[in-house]
Amino acid sequence: MTPRSRSFLYEIPVFYLLLFAVQRGLFSGDFAFHQTNPNPCWLGILVFGLRYGLVAGFLSGLASAAFTIVGFKLGGESFRFEDVDFFIGPGLFVVVGAAVGAAADNFLHMISDRDSKNADLQDRNLGLVRQIQAQQKAQRAVEQQVVSQMSSMVTLYHGARELGSLDRNALFAGVMDFFTQAVGATKASLYVPAEHRWVLRDQRGWQADDPFLKELNYTQGLIGQAGSEKRVVCLRDWAPMESDEASAERWSRLDSIMAGPLLDPAGNVAAVFSVQAMPFLRFNSASVNLLTLMLDWGNEALAKCMHYEDLKARSIMDEEFGVHNESYFRSRSKQEFARSKRHALPFSMLLASLGNLESVPIDRQVVFLRVVSRLLRESAREIDVVAKTSFVESPFAVLMMTATVDQARALRSRLLEAYGRLGLPPALRVGVGTYQSEMESAEEMVEQARADAL
Repeated sequence: MTPRSRSFLYEIPVFYLLLFAVQRGLFSGDFAFHQTNPNPCWLGILVFGLRYGLVAGFLSGLASAAFTIVGFKLGGESFRFEDVDFFIGPGLFVVVGAAVGAAADNFLHMISDRDSKNADLQDRNLGLVRQIQAQQKAQRAVEQQVVSQMSSMVTLYHGARELGSLDRNALFAGVMDFFTQAVGATKASLYVPAEHRWVLRDQRGWQADDPFLKELNYTQGLIGQAGSEKRVVCLRDWAPMESDEASAERWSRLDSIMAGPLLDPAGNVAAVFSVQAMPFLRFNSASVNLLTLMLDWGNEALAKCMHYEDLKARSIMDEEFGVHNESYFRSRSKQEFARSKRHALPFSMLLASLGNLESVPIDRQVVFLRVVSRLLRESAREIDVVAKTSFVESPFAVLMMTATVDQARALRSRLLEAYGRLGLPPALRVGVGTYQSEMESAEEMVEQARADAL
């Protein structure tokens, strides 16, 4: 946050000296402007507090208080100082000045935090642009190397679409289909790491009598070597280097003819793609180089997919129902509970659910839930937060800041009345939970609302 100017250190004295001169010269009978409403001292408090923050607001409040006391003294009414209530006015100047300055500082901090978050998002976007550029570069290299070995441009087009998926499961399936066809494999597989071993995730072309393992030790075979060394390996890396008996044992444990890792942005192995069988004439150094290029492309696609997953996890909205998501519900309810406990403010919440929903077909369940979410959004106040929860029986909640239990019950009545007019078969249940001073956590409010909804 940029430091504020300290010019108020001379502006405040100048302002109040001018104000004193005006009062003595033009309003000599109205000492300290006690007959003027609003008092001009408030102008100094607001101007300096809002412009310069807490310190300036506090100092302008002190100056206003001093101006008032000096004014009454010069006006010949020093006897008022014997009344304690007289000092309420000057004290109010100080308190309001500090409050205005603190509010201005808080607002400036909020603006600074928002600018920082915007800068962070810009950095993330720049990183994404660089990833896209790297992907485009890899794609151009692949196009130059692959076209001659692929059956048609249609295969390349479909492969690019499959690697453009932002869903990791769909991406891995696309890797299997595209890589298998690109290198001309007749049998291929994809292994993922799990507790220091490799577990089969997907395969193409395997037969029931094939001896290939579904689980391998972390360094076992070509797949283990590709994953542990994080590089593409093939049969030439498995050439006999020991006695005939040891070499025969190694060849008997061979699990593929070439394999390579898919790496995430942190450099960790997310999966190992391996080829178990392919036409003899197609297995050459060009095929190994092609697999290396394909894996580079897959690494970029995986990075983009994981970046999207990260952005989605940071989102606070549930796109399906148009309300805040479960994570936001948990964090916001804890935040508002802490605020209510600290400042003794009222705070309530509603939990809404549909009875006998499990007896309704899945596609219609979603429709009914969307109706409830929209009804909650339209009925809630502007300051209320409608959110998705993790409770199967109560999927939606309304956080009602500074709302008493009576206000929450009034909203429940409106919701039930509005839902009743729709004439839908599932019965709507709404439970109310409200903050009580003896509560220790927001979970107690949640449990109170869940119990009330039964």
